[in-house]
Amino acid sequence: MAPFTFRLEQVRLYRKQLEEQAMQLLAQSVMRRDAIRARLNSLERALAEQRMVLSRVFTLDAGERWLANQYEGALKQDIAETVVLLHELEKQVDAYRTDLVEKAKARGLLDSLKEKQAAKHQRQELQNEQKNNDETATLRHKPVAI
Repeated sequence: MAPFTFRLEQVRLYRKQLEEQAMQLLAQSVMRRDAIRARLNSLERALAEQRMVLSRVFTLDAGERWLANQYEGALKQDIAETVVLLHELEKQVDAYRTDLVEKAKARGLLDSLKEKQAAKHQRQELQNEQKNNDETATLRHKPVAI
């Protein structure tokens, strides 16, 4: 039986490589997004703690009050910048995920084509083998002379 060869194997392997690269980009983007999320949570906790401290302390002089307000303002600004960055990273993650899905579909089409062609090749080989067996049986069978 002749071995099956898929003529588009190099294309399939290339698409698989592109899919793996897209997967790596997505993973890196998700890691960056998660790190920014953690930073945002940390900043929000620091702001909540600062507000809690300010609500408990009533004996701050003007300088200390100004410093506390400046720190709170800086935390709010950091939070706002981090939220903007987080939204950008969310868009990037979505774009990479969409790209990965498209590349997986492209590779999947070639995988299914390869499977269909392999099955067709196997059926054809079995039919050829059966045909050869039938011909051999016909030649070996000798009719009885009357």
